[in-house]
Amino acid sequence: MIELHPSGALWLPEQGTALIADLHLGFAWAQRRRGELWPLTDAGARPRLEALCDQLRPKTLVLVGDIIHAPRPGPEEAQLIHETIESLRARTELICVAGNHDRGQHYLPEWRTSGIRAIHGDVLPPAPETGTLTVVGHFHPIMKLRDASSVKRRHRAFLKGNGLLVLPAFSPFASGCDMRDDMPEQLRNWFGKSDVDVTITSGTKLLELGRYKLRSDGFRTSRLATR
Repeated sequence: MIELHPSGALWLPEQGTALIADLHLGFAWAQRRRGELWPLTDAGARPRLEALCDQLRPKTLVLVGDIIHAPRPGPEEAQLIHETIESLRARTELICVAGNHDRGQHYLPEWRTSGIRAIHGDVLPPAPETGTLTVVGHFHPIMKLRDASSVKRRHRAFLKGNGLLVLPAFSPFASGCDMRDDMPEQLRNWFGKSDVDVTITSGTKLLELGRYKLRSDGFRTSRLATR
């Protein structure tokens, strides 16, 4: 049994395990070093993580890659990363899976439990594994939807199809990749002709958009379900 959580986490209630992807800790500091005028803040990433742990009280928290943003953090950035990781370790068993941003870190290449395999996703396996749900991050999926006033808004999204579950980025700074118009080729190849279940999150509520199909003219659905 799996549950999607409005925070962007995957919750496995029977194991007491939560999985999140793409924290990108230290992002603002790394961008400042590149000459971009970002405010030096984590934008509330640590409080959100702590709130998730306090709410779900997971026995295990799995970070599915891109835990840090830059491989050689500066002093303030390194302190932020260290304090955030230690805060999590004080609350739960912490498992770190390596992502492409985590160069030089001694993280695991993957994590497995009954019927579930978690990898970052920058390199996808050549095919689905029978009887296994592969959980990935990396792609930062979003969906752009128009609200009642016809304003187009960006919403973080979960994608599930053909034995693959793509988690939204947990980072507050993740701009996201629009799955309607710019789905990466890796995902298109994996999903193929399979239906893709799409759920978006506001951070506090989930909205099931239903089943989408990949078509030559984009990513489309014919129904809308809410919860």
